[in-house]
Amino acid sequence: MWTWTRAALFGLAAGGLLPSAAHAAEQLWTCGMHPQIIKKEPGNCPICGMKLTPIRANIAGGTPSGERKIKGYRSTMNPGEVSEKPGKDSMGMDMVPVYEGGDGSSSSVQIDAATIQRMNLKTEPVERGPVRREIRAVGTVAYNEQGLRDITTKYEGWIEKLHVNATWTTVQTGDPLFEIYSPDLYNAQINYLVARQSEGSDGGPLTRAALARLQLFDVSKDFIEEVVRGGEPKRTYLFRAPTAGVVIEKMAIEGQMMKPGERIYRLANLSSVWVLTQIYESDLPFVRQGQDVSVRTTYGTERTFAGKVDLLLPQVEEQTRTVAARLVLENTDGFLRPGMFVDVRFASQLADAAVLVPDVAVLRSGERNTVFVALEGGSFEPREVKLGARSEGNFYEVLNGLNQGERVVTSGQFMLDSESQLREAIAKMLRGEGGGAPAAPAVGGHEGHAAMTETPPTEASDPALLTPLAFATADAAAALATDDLAGYAEKLPPLRESLASYLKGDPHAAHGPLGKFSGGLATPADLEAARRAFIPFSTAVADLARAGHLHHTAGLHIFECSMAPGRWVQRTAELRNPFYGSAMSTCGTKIDAAPVPSAQATAAPSAHMPAAHAGAHASAAAPQLQVARLLRDHLGRDISASAIVAADTGASMTDAEFLDYIHRSTTVRVGNGTCEGCGMTAAEMAAGAECAHTK
Repeated sequence: MWTWTRAALFGLAAGGLLPSAAHAAEQLWTCGMHPQIIKKEPGNCPICGMKLTPIRANIAGGTPSGERKIKGYRSTMNPGEVSEKPGKDSMGMDMVPVYEGGDGSSSSVQIDAATIQRMNLKTEPVERGPVRREIRAVGTVAYNEQGLRDITTKYEGWIEKLHVNATWTTVQTGDPLFEIYSPDLYNAQINYLVARQSEGSDGGPLTRAALARLQLFDVSKDFIEEVVRGGEPKRTYLFRAPTAGVVIEKMAIEGQMMKPGERIYRLANLSSVWVLTQIYESDLPFVRQGQDVSVRTTYGTERTFAGKVDLLLPQVEEQTRTVAARLVLENTDGFLRPGMFVDVRFASQLADAAVLVPDVAVLRSGERNTVFVALEGGSFEPREVKLGARSEGNFYEVLNGLNQGERVVTSGQFMLDSESQLREAIAKMLRGEGGGAPAAPAVGGHEGHAAMTETPPTEASDPALLTPLAFATADAAAALATDDLAGYAEKLPPLRESLASYLKGDPHAAHGPLGKFSGGLATPADLEAARRAFIPFSTAVADLARAGHLHHTAGLHIFECSMAPGRWVQRTAELRNPFYGSAMSTCGTKIDAAPVPSAQATAAPSAHMPAAHAGAHASAAAPQLQVARLLRDHLGRDISASAIVAADTGASMTDAEFLDYIHRSTTVRVGNGTCEGCGMTAAEMAAGAECAHTK
């Protein structure tokens, strides 16, 4: 079933109001940064000054005639989900076919070879390959805690001589460290000798007990044999190094008394060291415990050491959002010294074969990632893709949206994106997609706010009737601008009186934009309700005041706010937004120029619409109004203003009624208070009677 816009355009073409096929191909020009700017001749954008670019002839996304070959299938819910075979998408919906020679999307762009060269468009094929990633981090060499050893005694004594009397001394296993005198050790020797003498060399229970006590003091076997051979106890005991290492701490000096368990030295074995590094939270999927790593030195001749990830801490640092990793390296020659900085590299492969797309080909917009796929015949299709992990060489894994062998644009895609969005917007307006009003072109506004739709042409009213209403509306707006609900309520009675006088004095006003406010604005319960009701009323009054040039003759000032959106009048030139009050008092833009008048200054009033369709004012973005503007502004046709005014003030018609009304509106004129088509007087029009030519 055709939408009314397609039927309307078809009917207008049949009636001679649309250009011929040759005329329809007329070259139009637009701005890549402001797609709402459309001109019939080349030049510069009036907003940003950039050169206008041509709009290609395929803005409506035409479909080739004849039998077409299916090249794939696409999800209607997720355009980035494609398949080579028919089936259902991830949401359970049937996938629709995509034909060769047309991508099924109005946003596709077709460009000739010469323009492609001038735009410097470059493409690269989508390839399949492994997803590899190398993560680099800075590491610090540290002692391997498993190689640390404290030197202590299990008996009390006094240090009589230190053989190692300085830190950072390298010792080997068995090297003498210190000599100590201990009364406990001396008595143990005597007890052992007495037991041997009493029980003989074979020994008995006393001998075995005395020997066990000596052994519990960790004295060496050689020392015990030397005592037995000498037959006398040794006054001091020479303590030797139990392991090789470097003395990193020395707590004793000669003559010092040492208690059992008190540290005398700390040795560190540097044949194996740790490397401590930090892994960012986003890189954790690429690092695992037991993974091989490569460590490179950062000074002197570069050396590379192989190691493994010994531990990943199960906690993320809140301040740095990193996880500490501990590596173990062999350091047999002692080249790595604790405290050194090293370059750590983790190499990981997440997938053996995946679809890869260059990073430069992806256009990122919030949560959406889009690429342009080059098709045959100079066509380029915007396609949403789902990306996975980043791979080496500035490639990304593609989880959905692309297939191997397709070519994507890697240079100039921003120009394609601008062109694509423009064509999609125009095509949606022509199709009337979604059953609602087409999106109106955006215009410049204050930064950060959605742009307002273009002010529809409004017939000028009698200034004597409109001026009191405009000033009463300005007083009400001033109260809302200061968040004064009580003051706003005080302004409503004079505002209702001015509105009643205006509607009574103008016989056509009841069918205009203020017709639905004939009962006046109700007294609101709160500011939110007051502003919600005031916005459409204020906008209608501001448009009438602007059409009547009251901001030039009566000293009023007209402003618009794209956030509301709406317009209002003020007595003063200082901007005070009534729609947001003190929260956003300076939100808005002053309007200096009057709106563009209709092509016919005395167009047929809206009362001449069929009575069944007269009523409340329709949305400013009504579909009929959009088609009339498109034909008038974009395609260069001067459609009667009656058609535009009818669409703006009348609301809904059927397709046939709107087409018939447009044809008849080209001959309807009003002169001397009567309709030239049927002779109806102004009084009869005001009463709502139907004129003869509309029956």
